[in-house]
Amino acid sequence: MTQTESAILAHARRCAPAESCGFVVRTPEEESYFPCVNISGEPEAYFRMSPEDWLQAEMQGEIVALVHSHPGGLPWLSEADRRLQVQSDLPWWLVCRG
Repeated sequence: MTQTESAILAHARRCAPAESCGFVVRTPEEESYFPCVNISGEPEAYFRMSPEDWLQAEMQGEIVALVHSHPGGLPWLSEADRRLQVQSDLPWWLVCRG
């Protein structure tokens, strides 16, 4: 398991039962996980990232994936997730129990 994957899983565990969210960011030197705060009004069912977190991640390097968790274990994107994934034009990594 990579350091990035370990950081993603640790963040998801810390946030549960709320959904975690963040970005995988690549620089010429490395790939890393940039954890974000879930500002959703219903964080146990949805995630929402602040524009400030998105900008801070972009300042760190190239955003190569968006990550969020489904603590309930559902291993697929919801309809809302899928629409947002298409709009974001980024790969989405999903963390779920399993």
